[in-house]
Amino acid sequence: MKTSLNPMDHPGLDRDLQQSAMLKLAGHFHSLATGASQVPSQSLDSHLRSEINDPNVLDYHDRLIEGSGPLFSHFLASVPYILEELSRVGVAMTRMAQVNTGETGRTFSLFEVDAFDGSNGRAIAGHSQGLIRSFTSSPNRANQIAFERHADPTLSWFYPQSVFRVTPALLQAPEYDCFSKGFDFIYEMAAFQFYTRDRNGQISHIKQFLKPDGLVFFLEKFNHPDPKEYLRREKIKDEQFKTRYFSEEEIRWKRQQMLEQMQNGQVTLDELVCALSAHFTCVHLLWSSSNFCEFVASNDPHQVTRFLDLLGPVVQPSSFCFEGSRIGAVTSLQNGDTGPGHV
Repeated sequence: MKTSLNPMDHPGLDRDLQQSAMLKLAGHFHSLATGASQVPSQSLDSHLRSEINDPNVLDYHDRLIEGSGPLFSHFLASVPYILEELSRVGVAMTRMAQVNTGETGRTFSLFEVDAFDGSNGRAIAGHSQGLIRSFTSSPNRANQIAFERHADPTLSWFYPQSVFRVTPALLQAPEYDCFSKGFDFIYEMAAFQFYTRDRNGQISHIKQFLKPDGLVFFLEKFNHPDPKEYLRREKIKDEQFKTRYFSEEEIRWKRQQMLEQMQNGQVTLDELVCALSAHFTCVHLLWSSSNFCEFVASNDPHQVTRFLDLLGPVVQPSSFCFEGSRIGAVTSLQNGDTGPGHV
């Protein structure tokens, strides 16, 4: 298994990128990013808004919707309750930065890995009033249009290339040198599945940009050892959530045109835990929805604890949470642990 996808030491990078679903589906992504297809049929405002008691989470929720470009809006309408989840995590990250800046007087940084038009990064930059600055990569240039329409250029940056073209040298360039010392937070937003299953190499690539006490988040859609269970979860997602925003014909089109390519790069939950555990001493499952899960990982246990202490409650119907028994700290199956445990 490859241990790095850095272009400087990976001569087959161009071939790998050209063969990836990220580029094979470029036409579909362009259509989505320009709003030419698959546009949600109604407002993305959370139908669970009455269950959000924290005004800061509501502020973040509103910022995220107001600044979303077409492709990110499509994403919010496709992943059950990711809107509410990104809002609670963004507020916790902001609060963590606020606590730490009181101790150190510094600002913080977020690297969004191939994260559409940088909607979430721009939301956290605005919500934190510039305390957290964002850097977003995306190989889909149409996303840059929405980014530039909404971004504060003093707080958020956009790099119109794949994450695997981000290098330490790039971050030393004058345009991006405010990130030259690395990132306090990194968020992989369902990006790796569009490349390959090489999670070890992919994690290794982004880890080089993480500060020693930084937190890295992974939102991924997972394969399941039981294909029938995978399809059952997909059916619930499609029939009980996506029909709020898309017609049955649109849902069927996406399933036929895109999901097969996506699934080729998906791994199982246990495979990701194994890869994460090879790189980080702390791995924590935060959230589960249909076939999606979200993790936070770090080599600084104290920072993970601080983050979790500031994290508000999940806002989501329990019927969508299929990995609820595993929420919490997890360890690699190589260590003989198959569920919640210690790190």
